Amino acid sequence: MKIYKIEEILNKLDNCIEYKKPFSLLRFGDGGIKYIHSILYKDFKQLNIILKKEGMPRDKVVEMLEAWGYYARRADFIDTPEVYYTGEFWERIKKPGKPISYETDQKMRMWKELYERAEIDNENYCNPESNCLMILKRYGKRNLFDVMKNRKVCLITARPEVKQLIPDVDIIEIVGQWKNQYKNSFNEVVDIINHTARDYDFWMVAAGELGRIYLGMIKEKGGRTIDIGFIVEYWLDGVFHPRFKLWIKQCLTNRLELVLTDEGKKFERFI
Repeated sequence: MKIYKIEEILNKLDNCIEYKKPFSLLRFGDGGIKYIHSILYKDFKQLNIILKKEGMPRDKVVEMLEAWGYYARRADFIDTPEVYYTGEFWERIKKPGKPISYETDQKMRMWKELYERAEIDNENYCNPESNCLMILKRYGKRNLFDVMKNRKVCLITARPEVKQLIPDVDIIEIVGQWKNQYKNSFNEVVDIINHTARDYDFWMVAAGELGRIYLGMIKEKGGRTIDIGFIVEYWLDGVFHPRFKLWIKQCLTNRLELVLTDEGKKFERFI
């Protein structure tokens, strides 16, 4: 099973920008895995938490899942948790010295069954951490900032103040977690995408579980887009999830970038 490297992904994105071809990278991560699992295995307690946190409507649960499958099948890349179990990448932990819960681990190990049952049929796999791997500063390798240079970029995020750090990027503001994104932002974002998907060289999306719908629609409308998840929080707050501490740290010469620690460098050839 091939897991595409960051350089291959950025090269394809760059090529699609150059030749105005549609492109999307969708990441499900453990959040997406839990959503799929909660529907298929009728874990309503888990489902209710996700719906409330992500602002997704209960009456559209199956419709959303079908949309994920539809857009994932058409994506250029989707992520796979398999990387955590190959020995070629760092483990998925809660924080140094603390593993993820047994339940989460079991759900992630059954990713293939969950993807198949949700009709996510796409074998162009990338690393679930591709969002932070894309902003790594590595000698002789390009990163997301190289692709952004002199390009027209739009970002969908709940943190519009990020524009102070990356002023050249247009911002579409959404409400944050626990604030009913579907009711308060979804239709407006969809409308903007419908009218402007091709106006940008590419889009970056940081919009949680509903973000996968935006990503799919952008490509469907002829645009190019990647899922950057929590990277906006890192740019603004300078902190990232404690589970990364052993392997990546803030770059000293550009605080928006990351660098590998000595432990992280052991996996560099697989990134």
